[in-house]
Amino acid sequence: MALLRLEVPDSQINDAIDQREWRHALQLIEKREKRLKRDETIDWLTACKASIQMLLSEVTKQRQGHALLDTLYQRKPPVVDVTAVMTIEAFSEYRKDSDARLDVLWTQVANANPNNEGLHRYWFKKRLQTKDWQGARKAAMAYMKHFPSKPEPFFWAIFANFMASKSLKTPDQEKVLCGTMAYRMCAKAADDVHAEPGKILHTIMALKQKKELKSGRVLRTPGDVAFLLDVFESQGKWKEAIAVLESRRTGIKSRIGKRSWDLVLRKFQLLEYVGEWLDQFKYSSTLLADACAANSRLQIHGFGEFGNNWSTWVAMLRAAANLRECKVKADDWLSQIAASICTQHAEGSSGRNGMCAKMLLDLSSLVAYGGTPRQGAALLESCCTYFKAYGKKQFCFNDLQIFLQVLDSTMAQSLLKEVKAHIKKEQADLSGDQDQLREVDDLESRLELDANQLIMNVNMLKIEYYLIHSRRVSEKPEDRIALENFVIECINIYHVAVLSYPDAKNAEGRTERLPGDDGGLLAAMGLIRLHALGNRPEALLQAVSLLQHLVHESPFNYEALVTLTALYTKFGAGWLAAEHYSRLSIKNIQYPAISWLLSTRISSIYPYTPQTGYKDPTEKASADPVHHLEQALDYHVHLAESDPEEIVNFLEAGQYASLVHAMGNSAYNQLGFTKNMLQVELARIERLAGVGRNLDYRRLAGMYSRMRWRKMKANTHDAQILYLHKWLSQQAFTALAYDNATKQNRCFPRDDVMNSIIASNDLKESSTPVEDVQIDLTRDLDWISMIYENKVGDAEPRNRNAETVADKFNKMRDWQKHANHVMSAMIEKDGCHLKTITGDTKVPDWEFFHEVYLGLDNCKLVEKTMDVIFAGNRKFRIVEHGFAEFLTEAVRTLCSEYRGIVHAVALQLRESLSHKKHRRSLVYSVVSRKEDTEDKDTIAHWLRRLFTDEQHVQKTLARLTAAWRDALTNIVDLTKPTNTTNLPLQ
Repeated sequence: MALLRLEVPDSQINDAIDQREWRHALQLIEKREKRLKRDETIDWLTACKASIQMLLSEVTKQRQGHALLDTLYQRKPPVVDVTAVMTIEAFSEYRKDSDARLDVLWTQVANANPNNEGLHRYWFKKRLQTKDWQGARKAAMAYMKHFPSKPEPFFWAIFANFMASKSLKTPDQEKVLCGTMAYRMCAKAADDVHAEPGKILHTIMALKQKKELKSGRVLRTPGDVAFLLDVFESQGKWKEAIAVLESRRTGIKSRIGKRSWDLVLRKFQLLEYVGEWLDQFKYSSTLLADACAANSRLQIHGFGEFGNNWSTWVAMLRAAANLRECKVKADDWLSQIAASICTQHAEGSSGRNGMCAKMLLDLSSLVAYGGTPRQGAALLESCCTYFKAYGKKQFCFNDLQIFLQVLDSTMAQSLLKEVKAHIKKEQADLSGDQDQLREVDDLESRLELDANQLIMNVNMLKIEYYLIHSRRVSEKPEDRIALENFVIECINIYHVAVLSYPDAKNAEGRTERLPGDDGGLLAAMGLIRLHALGNRPEALLQAVSLLQHLVHESPFNYEALVTLTALYTKFGAGWLAAEHYSRLSIKNIQYPAISWLLSTRISSIYPYTPQTGYKDPTEKASADPVHHLEQALDYHVHLAESDPEEIVNFLEAGQYASLVHAMGNSAYNQLGFTKNMLQVELARIERLAGVGRNLDYRRLAGMYSRMRWRKMKANTHDAQILYLHKWLSQQAFTALAYDNATKQNRCFPRDDVMNSIIASNDLKESSTPVEDVQIDLTRDLDWISMIYENKVGDAEPRNRNAETVADKFNKMRDWQKHANHVMSAMIEKDGCHLKTITGDTKVPDWEFFHEVYLGLDNCKLVEKTMDVIFAGNRKFRIVEHGFAEFLTEAVRTLCSEYRGIVHAVALQLRESLSHKKHRRSLVYSVVSRKEDTEDKDTIAHWLRRLFTDEQHVQKTLARLTAAWRDALTNIVDLTKPTNTTNLPLQ
């Protein structure tokens, strides 16, 4: 239930309500009623009594409360007590209940108290917080009626009508009515704005509009204009909106517009909507011309250098491209004008935007003319020119990336050749030696490079990786050698940065990354690419060791910490992933965007508290995923409570355009996919650990089942959201099945929502193979449960139902036999889900722990559900009692066999991880041996030069091995033959 914020005149009753002592509060109310005179009533006391009775568990009390509340609604004369209506409102909000008759009471109270402005504001804010737009319309209109000179009720009425026109709950006819009313009120507010000061007829117009000015129902701020544009756009009044922005009274350059750049951006959008490309081209061109004007008197719009904004360039070039398509004859002069403006800015101080615009112009020409060699050469030349000008800046690659993706292999090689030649020339100029250019692989010669030279080399490597290595889809020998050489080159660049700036990590005022850090990240990405192409787990170990070195030298490098968290999750090292996740210092809105990095299926690889040697409770909490999941969940709970308050703050400040966006964000937060995913992950962790968490699984399952039928746009983002919702639907249904089995329910609760989930054929699109098995098991158990509840096959012979039960059991046995075979194969030489590093050295990974823990979860689900089902077999007699016992014992035997196999595999792996030979083989899979000096062209050799010794690698791999042993120890404890307890939670 929601929070209950209520203050009644009686302090004792108020204290009892605050403590949620409903029966004590009811006794105090009844005592006070006895002290009243005959025929005397206190409306707030009656409202409080009725609301409390509706909260009690007794049906009789609830009926009495409903009857008493109906009496208040229907009373003549009507209720006009403000406290009574506020009491009913507060309890209705607490029960998350709504009653349309409550607005009738509010109207009566408002008419009886016309001068009470606080009452009207309270009524509207309550409707705003609950998103009851019909009630908000009534509240705003009543407020506007009683306070006609106030500007707030007028704009509140516009806002309520506007939101009602967009609400799915509003009928179609009323949507049209509300939208039209909001549009007309906004148009009236724009028309009533007086002319600018200094105009000839200003005095006369001001006198004529004196009445309107006193009323305050006019636009006053740029935010009001932005809100008006939202309303006009919702009604398709694009040209009228443009006219408002160009008006002398309400436009961008007016006293109200205050040259707001946000309004300029809105004008660009509106001009695109209506297809006024020539106007957009002229407007953006004049903005850019103003940015180059030496004297402010020569400026047309008055934005000055601020007009040199990237959005202005994009608007101009987009208009030019569309004019080229619409008017073939205008092609030449438009291109010439755009090119001249680009050249003009490239020669000035603001050349970055100009050069990027020149590349964008060449790109659009390349696309428009079908990729002719001439246009391709122009784009290539522009990219080379940009790199020569800004190759020493960290933003260089980000600016070039959009243009690099259209280059074919020939153009890519040409660009790389030009870039490398430019870097060699820069290095020669730096050393003063024009005759001998230093070789790329000469490590000692690079120690003289400054930060700018390092960044230029890193940008070149980024371009090479993006154009060449990221496009490889198969591991050919020559491609593998090229990728290995690329990794070595990145390691050398990073090594130079470490040697050149040894004290940079302790310097004051330092940034997130050091010069050359991106070289280490590129080397790690290359190693991950090597593993993806050739299934080389040792490359992942090398990437982990390299990134650990990077975060030691540059502790605040965000990308390195994120990549390490993902790699440790891939290895199944749960507490190491959580430890590095904690170093990201995620706060507030970052939780929905980043917490998935740890929370996605973490419950299936890490359902226990870390058993590592942390002495400090804070450090131990940082390595516990449960701590991070609960922290993220607390943020979402707090967000749900603070959203209504922030919405009211926007309303009080008169920021109506921001309020519209805030309402959209609030709706997204209430959808709460991330919050519900966190709940499901925590529930599964505690389910595997034997601790229950009280969750409304049916609400989760129903919410995401309805998402399947929601009409969504066909783009990648929505497809990804739908994918995640399918996965969450499956998880919610499985959790519900387990919860019912634990509570000794014979049958899963069924309704249309649950039936749609069970019958859907696309749940497996978002699940792993072992989760597919879980889906089938849950469906089979649901079918057997329905048979025992006589919900399927009522008219069929009993033997037919018995055959169905036997078929389902055979499917369960087949699944269990397959699972046992998969686990047994892990002990063999070529077993799946184990990664072979060197020789016979095997290590577990994410797939291994995911398979094991979900397999154990499936065993527990089957056993518990079958015990519940066949406990009622004596009553239903669907199958013979002996046959039922035989089937149950067969499944139980296979589950015990599965636990035994898992126990043996975990023991064997844990023992192998303890051997000194194993640890040394892991170390020498990362770095080369000290005595091995024959092959200097390997990644392991250059990593040894970077690390200088083996201690860093030994420490990194020792912690990784400890994480594996910790996970395997919990599996061993869970699968002991005499084990009757669950996973330890501390």
